[in-house]
Amino acid sequence: MHDEIFIMKAFPDFNLPGFNMESYNERFKKNNVIIHASTKDISYPEHWGCLSIKCAFNGSEYYKSGNHFYEVNENNYLIFNEGKRYSSYIFSETTVESFTINFSAAFEKKVLNSLLNSGEKLLDNFEHEENRKTEFIERLYPHDKIISPVLLKLYKQSINDNPDNNLIDETYNELLEKLMLLQKNISGEVQKIKAIKSSTKVELYKRLHYAKDYIDSCYTSSITLEQLASIAFLNSTYFLRTFKKNFNVTPYQYVIKKRLQLAKKLLRSSDITVADICYEVGYEDVRSFIILFKNNFGITPEEYQHQHQKKAIFTC
Repeated sequence: MHDEIFIMKAFPDFNLPGFNMESYNERFKKNNVIIHASTKDISYPEHWGCLSIKCAFNGSEYYKSGNHFYEVNENNYLIFNEGKRYSSYIFSETTVESFTINFSAAFEKKVLNSLLNSGEKLLDNFEHEENRKTEFIERLYPHDKIISPVLLKLYKQSINDNPDNNLIDETYNELLEKLMLLQKNISGEVQKIKAIKSSTKVELYKRLHYAKDYIDSCYTSSITLEQLASIAFLNSTYFLRTFKKNFNVTPYQYVIKKRLQLAKKLLRSSDITVADICYEVGYEDVRSFIILFKNNFGITPEEYQHQHQKKAIFTC
C-alpha cells in the first residue's frame, strides 16, 4: 500500500483572509507532497519546511534562509532538511515552473530504517542520529545522473492528468535512496577538507558551500570578501585561504569565471550590445570588460559574438 501523496498544481493564496500557515504545513508533516506550480510573481513567506528537493524550470526561484541565499534554476537543484525555515520568491517577466518534492518525516524514517536493517552499503560512512533521522548536506547541486533522472520521472507524473500513485510511491523510494547515494559520494569531497575531526570537515564543507552557493546565486551583483566570509561564518583571511585550497580559485576569480560564462552565453544567444551584456553580468566599465574578456579567451566580445552569429547563419 502506497503512502498518501498529494500533487499541488497551484500556490496557495497566502494573503487570503484567515490563511493559517501552521495548518497548511500539517499536510507536509503527514504526507509526501509534490508542488508543481507555475507563476510569474509570488512571494512565499518564511515558514517551516520538511525534507525537500527544490527545482525550477524556464526561469529561477530564489530561496533565503538566514543570511544564505540560493538561486534555483534549470541547471541545479537545492536540498533542504526537515525543520529548515526559509522564504522564497519568483519575480519574472515570463512564467516560471516551480517543482518541489517534499518528503514526510514518517516516510523518510521508513526508508532509512529499511536500508539500515537490510545492511545497505549506501549507508556506509553516512552519519545519522540515534533516532535515525538523516541530515543531508544543504547546498545547490548541479543536475546529475543520480538524482535528476528520478526527478524527471516525478515531473512527468506531476503533469499527468491521471498520475499513477503506485509509480510515484516507488519513485519516491528510489529518490530517497539515490539521495543517500549522493551523500555517500559527497562524503568523499568532505574528506578532502583539511581538518582533524570528521565533524569539523563536515561543518567547514557546509560553510564553504554557503559562500559558493551565494556566488552562484548573486554573481552579477557586487560581492565583497568580507560579505562572503560573514556568510560562511569564518574569518576573512582564513576563508580566502580555505576557499582557494578547496575550489582551486579565489572567491574573486570564481565570480569572474561565472560572469564571463554568462557573458559568453549571452553573446552566443542574443543580439544585444556588448555594453548591455557588460552591465548585465555585473560590470560597469565596458572597456575593462572587453580587456578582461580578451585576456581570458584571446578574442574580444564583439569578435566572439560575430563568430557565433556566422555559425548560426551557416547552420540554418
